[in-house]
Amino acid sequence: MTAISKIIEDKGALVLSVEDDASVLDAISLMAEVNVGAVLIKKGDTVAGIFTERDYLQKIALNARSSSETPVSEVMSSPVITAAPGDSIQQCLETMTQCRCRHLPVVDDNELLGIVSIGDLVKRLLEEKELEVQQLSGYISGSY
Repeated sequence: MTAISKIIEDKGALVLSVEDDASVLDAISLMAEVNVGAVLIKKGDTVAGIFTERDYLQKIALNARSSSETPVSEVMSSPVITAAPGDSIQQCLETMTQCRCRHLPVVDDNELLGIVSIGDLVKRLLEEKELEVQQLSGYISGSY
């Protein structure tokens, strides 16, 4: 099974972030512009948290808070749950299920390598299963 580092390598290591004093409006504007569901929140060079669509719905929209006046640091999820580059897709899916999250930053020795979403993991898992089916079909038909 594929290590998460391979997914990061294939999709690229771009990780969107905003500073912890940015407004929620700044964070969701960036998320909408790039069409992603989460941004990391940084305090200087340190990852302080993650802000997701779910955070927006539960902590801003449902509480009628102002997106332009609320600092993202007040509503981010923290501490950030991470994955290691050698973790398998299965391990990451289990982590996401346990923590009820959809995004995992990938960190190696305190260095941020990238971020994977549940969509990235499911896509790769389906690709692997399709390849497996093709190989088994080839084996059964004798063309392998």
